[in-house]
Amino acid sequence: MASSSRDCTPHALVVPYSAPHGSTGHVVGSMLLAQSLADHGFKVNFVLFSTYYAKLKEMGTLLPLPISEASFQSSMRSVHGDGSPGSVGGTMYISTNCSDGHGNRRNVYIHVVEDNLTPHDIHKFFYVNPTMKENLYQLIVELQEQGFPLTCLVSDSFVPWTLPVAQRAGIPRVEFWTTNAMAHLLYCNIAPLYTDGVFPIKESQTPGKGEPPLMLSHIQGLPPFSAELIPGDLRFVDSSDYFVQFFIQVASCVKYGERILVHSMSELEPTAFESFKIQGIPAYAIGPLPCHTKKQETTQTDCMPWLDLQAELSVIYVAFGSFARFSVKDMQELAMGLEASESPFLWVILEDAYRREELPQVLPDGFLERTRGKGLIVSWAPQVEVLAHKAVGGFLSHCGWNSTLESMWEGIPMLCCPHYAEQRLNCHYICDLWRAGLELGRADTGQIERSFVKLGVKALLQEEEGIKARSKAQEIMQLARKTSQQGGHSFTNLQKFYDDMRVLCSKHSANSASK
Repeated sequence: MASSSRDCTPHALVVPYSAPHGSTGHVVGSMLLAQSLADHGFKVNFVLFSTYYAKLKEMGTLLPLPISEASFQSSMRSVHGDGSPGSVGGTMYISTNCSDGHGNRRNVYIHVVEDNLTPHDIHKFFYVNPTMKENLYQLIVELQEQGFPLTCLVSDSFVPWTLPVAQRAGIPRVEFWTTNAMAHLLYCNIAPLYTDGVFPIKESQTPGKGEPPLMLSHIQGLPPFSAELIPGDLRFVDSSDYFVQFFIQVASCVKYGERILVHSMSELEPTAFESFKIQGIPAYAIGPLPCHTKKQETTQTDCMPWLDLQAELSVIYVAFGSFARFSVKDMQELAMGLEASESPFLWVILEDAYRREELPQVLPDGFLERTRGKGLIVSWAPQVEVLAHKAVGGFLSHCGWNSTLESMWEGIPMLCCPHYAEQRLNCHYICDLWRAGLELGRADTGQIERSFVKLGVKALLQEEEGIKARSKAQEIMQLARKTSQQGGHSFTNLQKFYDDMRVLCSKHSANSASK
């Protein structure tokens, strides 16, 4: 049903970073944003490119919420040409009904857009081809022709090529940063470190164990901070590196954006948001974005009934996201450490990492038999529900930002084992600044050791430092829920976005009526 020219409801097209080889974290965050925008009154369309869409169908229970397998199987139709996968310009949509938690229903329309990626292209980070750009633009044109003109394009920051598409369509591009504000400041201010010769850091310049880290002070509004908060993928390479050039491109888009919506809380990052303000960058905290979906189906895992049998706050939940991978040696050390801790554990080992039939060969001899009843290994778990369960006392995690926010939302302290990207920074926040978790000790080589796992789990679940971390996590839980509710700072920022886009929509309607 087309909207009338008098309809001043703002209409957003949300474009996540959806690399077929990458984690689901960016898509999950963008879908939560799409839900929240709909809650605030937006009409929302959501883009998935065809190769990633195919991956999602294969993932089954790993689908980013609230997209269900039933939605993919039953609600798809062609709206562009013949709509067949592989046809240039082929676009399909899925209507997914979501609840706002109060019985109200609304739709987020998901368009599956042909990307024409080759098997070789799939493994390239941040890759884009002309088909993707043109088909996204044609989707915008088609929505316009159908009577659904867009007010704005909301793009994951990791999709900088949407800027020229938005400019071509004559609509503002709003940037969505899916992780913390500090990470944006670090990544988008990387260029001066190469210009000034600070990076790349030579091996001879790397501080030894016990030596103070290299401190950086090049970002306006931030106090000096450790260079180790910037991923090694950027610190130790020269400026021609692919990742360095990518983040320079991301940074170049900031000045052309209407605003940046940051999936974080200003209450937890006051210095970072003040730095944005000092630099004149319109960045708004909008997190944590609540997951308002109904209870997830748990028919493919028996973890919830198992948790019901465990004592309150006794279980360590172990999950490392959809992208982190461990060597067999690390898996064995982790397993032996969990067993030695003598604490009940719920451990998620993804099927695409190690298949269930491989586990007896991957894990230590006799481990599965010895821990039967004490621990449970599953290939998937409904993480939001798990963290909300009264039996869960701690979360051994890679510190992905979505996992961090989900853990803090439920007041669960974390045992941090960062791997890549901004996870070292997330760990710094959790352990050093918020005091809501403990960092897992590791060998000098960076490998996992069973003794550190044992000590970390015991400390988090049973000892004084873990009790203090739980208390801090509970405080953050209260802050998170307050800021996300009506009248809270993050809620108000989203409402301001709606109000500003509604004014823009009204101007467009008035201009159209005068023509």
